[in-house]
Amino acid sequence: MGSRIDAFEAAFARLLVWLAALVAVSIGLFAVLIPLNLFLVKVEWGTLPWLFEAVEYALYTGVFIGAPWVLRQGAHIRVDVITAALPKAAAARLEKVLDVAGFLLCLLLCVYGLRLTILEFEDGTLPDKDLRIDNWYMMAVFALSFFLLAIEFVLRFRRAAETLDEDKDPAAGSGF
Repeated sequence: MGSRIDAFEAAFARLLVWLAALVAVSIGLFAVLIPLNLFLVKVEWGTLPWLFEAVEYALYTGVFIGAPWVLRQGAHIRVDVITAALPKAAAARLEKVLDVAGFLLCLLLCVYGLRLTILEFEDGTLPDKDLRIDNWYMMAVFALSFFLLAIEFVLRFRRAAETLDEDKDPAAGSGF
């Protein structure tokens, strides 16, 4: 049974890295397309009218889809003052309680996001923008991200004893 969970966790970690890479590529595209748009305007060759709204959509999507990877890396905002002051066993128990709380909150937000996705799909609402992407797609991103976060909290619960190993710095593995 443990090997199946380990295999799932490894596959899930690869999925999160892939999603984080997509977010990184989108940010890289901003770095190219925004100066390109400024150049096009400067030389009076036109403009990319959809660019700023595409950046807005990509930032929204990137923040939500990248959040599970950030949580897995331990690069999220976190205050370790309490767990550092507690004995290791108590700190591990507190970590597990916080992981359960995080799981429940993310599950609640996932259900909320799914309800909004269905409502937006049924209504067929569109934003008042030039680049019009149905609102339900954005709500689906919200729901998916909280589903992935809930999975990561379950996996963190499973790894709670390892993460508080005194030899490991939680921020040491942060980043790509």
